[in-house]
Amino acid sequence: MGNGVLGKVINKQEDIAVEPIGGGIMNVIDIILFVVIVMSVISGYHKGFLYGTLDLLLLILGIAFAIWSSRYIAAFFEKYVISIGVWTLPLAFIIAYIFARVILGALIARPVQRIPERVHGHVANKALGIIPGVANGMIYAAIISSLLLALAMFDGFSSKIRESSIANALTPHVQWAEAKLAPVFEEAVNQTMNSLTVEPQSEKSIDLPFAVNNPEARGDLEAEMLELINEERKAEGLPALAADPEMTAVARLHSRDMFAKGYFSHINKEGETPAQRARQAGVHFLVVGENLAFAQTLRIAHAGLMDSPGHRANILNKSFGRVGIGILDGGKYGLMVTQNFRN
Repeated sequence: MGNGVLGKVINKQEDIAVEPIGGGIMNVIDIILFVVIVMSVISGYHKGFLYGTLDLLLLILGIAFAIWSSRYIAAFFEKYVISIGVWTLPLAFIIAYIFARVILGALIARPVQRIPERVHGHVANKALGIIPGVANGMIYAAIISSLLLALAMFDGFSSKIRESSIANALTPHVQWAEAKLAPVFEEAVNQTMNSLTVEPQSEKSIDLPFAVNNPEARGDLEAEMLELINEERKAEGLPALAADPEMTAVARLHSRDMFAKGYFSHINKEGETPAQRARQAGVHFLVVGENLAFAQTLRIAHAGLMDSPGHRANILNKSFGRVGIGILDGGKYGLMVTQNFRN
């Protein structure tokens, strides 16, 4: 991507990603995830380090095998057995995972089973079992968080997930789970788990399968995202961006318009570009850029933008000195984020 000319959009990109940050108070989602992790730790202690590590290995290998083989198994079912529509692939994934656990368990467990029982029962082995127990718990919690985000069917439930401190702390792992599991489950739940993306410089418009008429403006999340942006710039030795009230109004209007008309694009339904929308609002600039994000949590939105070279370039662009961030909360559908940068 290049540095655009005066008065033109430096970079037009879209990502879908997002989060409100919990205020340190555990909600019902935190409690669920905490219980999952604690149960895994307790299980790890009872199993001991040797069996606990074996269990962790089987979990990782089982998931890896299921991700790799599920499409082949689904194709076999559809051709030679029976097709159950969008549920064929999820069923194939589950079958592949169980198959891998059973077969690999039978093969790998034999050497561990030959170890004397007194070793398994030793207090040191029991105590060290907490380590794989924690790892197992983190993996299960990340997967559960991803599924809960995808299956959030009620506004209140969706907000609880976004405000979960544990889910936010697991963001990198949740992103990985989303990226790997989305192709398997997204059609079945009719909602993508991973970020929507549009290539840099693209004018493509994505139709959303819903519309939200009265999304809530989230000034608190806008302030939080500005902090995240400036943390990234500080790490690169760049000056912080100032909050831009004029651009914030432009950004909110675009986020609201995308929700109301059910689309996701830098170009609105009237064919107006980010630069044109800013000019119509009376905003003066020499250079301007826009990032878009749409997802369930703010942290995931920010991480998705930073993982994209084009979006990252906008955030770290030396030509920009101000940014207006418009975040609209669509309840169960997620957060619509527009970042409008200018000199």
